[in-house]
Amino acid sequence: MNLLYISSLSSRNLIDFVHKKTNRDPGFAVQKFNRLVVEGFIKNNINVKVFSNPPLNAVAKKRWISVPTEFEEGIKYEYASYFNLPIIKDIFVVLHTFIKVLVWGIKDRKNNAVICDVLSISANIGAILASKLLGIKSIGIVTDMPGLMVTESPRDTKKKRFYAIVNKSYLSSFSHYVFLTEQMNEAINIKNRPYIVMEGLCDSKLSDFITNSFYKEYPRTIMYAGGLYEKYGLKILVEAFCQIKRDDIKLVVYGSGPFVKDLQTISQRDSRIDYRGTAPNDVVIRAELEATLLVNPRPTNEEFTKYSFPSKNIEYMTSGTPLLTTKLPGMPKEYYPYVFLIQEETIDGYRKAIEDTLNMDNNILTEKGESARRYILNYKNNIFQTARILDLINQN
Repeated sequence: MNLLYISSLSSRNLIDFVHKKTNRDPGFAVQKFNRLVVEGFIKNNINVKVFSNPPLNAVAKKRWISVPTEFEEGIKYEYASYFNLPIIKDIFVVLHTFIKVLVWGIKDRKNNAVICDVLSISANIGAILASKLLGIKSIGIVTDMPGLMVTESPRDTKKKRFYAIVNKSYLSSFSHYVFLTEQMNEAINIKNRPYIVMEGLCDSKLSDFITNSFYKEYPRTIMYAGGLYEKYGLKILVEAFCQIKRDDIKLVVYGSGPFVKDLQTISQRDSRIDYRGTAPNDVVIRAELEATLLVNPRPTNEEFTKYSFPSKNIEYMTSGTPLLTTKLPGMPKEYYPYVFLIQEETIDGYRKAIEDTLNMDNNILTEKGESARRYILNYKNNIFQTARILDLINQN
């Protein structure tokens, strides 16, 4: 089988360049997810090529953008070229992707398939048009619901709402689907096409690391990493933490978003709060290994939580550090034995959950974290998960 992977996936070198130039998150979570999928296919002995619409908007100064092909860690990255102008750029990406898929897929059509991260809109449109013309399978990986993604500004919201309308116009056109939650299938797969639910995946190589060898920070450290939005529960988490009257704990936060200013103001009043900005994934993972407790405070009453499974939950559980989380609607109950659960989504409920967990014996915390790690490494690693995608593709 031959696969062409369409997304914004770029080399680590390119993503590091964007991050250093902007000091902003260039989509670390998206990059990590897509890279793990591609690496999983390679480890399943599949011939996979990457064609990308790279996240260069924040650093691109030239009108004509053309990134040379790169080879990195066994992956070949080819990039769409375009004029860096509104609308014109999208048209070029559509055309370039269409031509790329057409040329690549015309040979050996029975064994060719295109896999698309559905949020890479312009590239997806070109890929779908070409795959339908060729009669080859197209698999849409749906990691977020169009129109329900949290955004940073009213202008950004309007732009993403427009793209969400475009996205929905082609979302039902794939021949197969990979969803993060069952609720996604109910909302998107109106033609009842073959699909699987894949909440996320972890790097199979992490099974080689022994997490107990890492130094655990003191004082006891609660950590959050991800988007800093009030809708993600950051405000209630911080307010709950501030109510805990202990000097031997601290809250470490990584990420970016509109809650940053509030967080910085609060941290001036409470020195136990340590905001570290954005950082490459390897830095964040090291901090997760050193923390006492990882927290996902995302409220369950928001509509978008039905259609999401935070990739951070997989990353947290893989670290071997215990996870405290809400009962997200998109999280299957099979995860419950491996995490600590926030029972009441109020400031007092969050405070109590954090205190109760931190008061547990170290052996209990260690066993909870290690059991979660074993579960994820055995059943959610990228080799196992991409093998499931391959089984899906082989369905008629």
